[in-house]
Amino acid sequence: MELEKEQKRSARIIMTNEARVLRDLRIQHGFTMRKAGELLGLSDSYISHIETGRIDVPKGEKLERVLSIYGGIRAKSFYERARNYSEKFTTKDELMDLINRASDTQINTVLAIVKSLIS
Repeated sequence: MELEKEQKRSARIIMTNEARVLRDLRIQHGFTMRKAGELLGLSDSYISHIETGRIDVPKGEKLERVLSIYGGIRAKSFYERARNYSEKFTTKDELMDLINRASDTQINTVLAIVKSLIS
């Protein structure tokens, strides 16, 4: 599928509001990543890469295709939602988001710090 030919943006994970809105839309419509991928003829890994910031959110017709299964909202509405996106993160959610973006070395450092605080 052409949608899967998107290039990874870099080794860095950059979580955007657009990716968060797509994740929220998918969840609101009761789709797992696997189900969303099946409906689009894509892999669940592709959906995951978009939602976790590993690759850019599709644009243009590609985005419209994704949005069509998430309630058929238009790109203009989608970008408005992303612009106004506000997620209520708990401290634990924020920590998990940071850990998901950290390298193995950084995770080991954080683990050592947390262990020293708890001991």
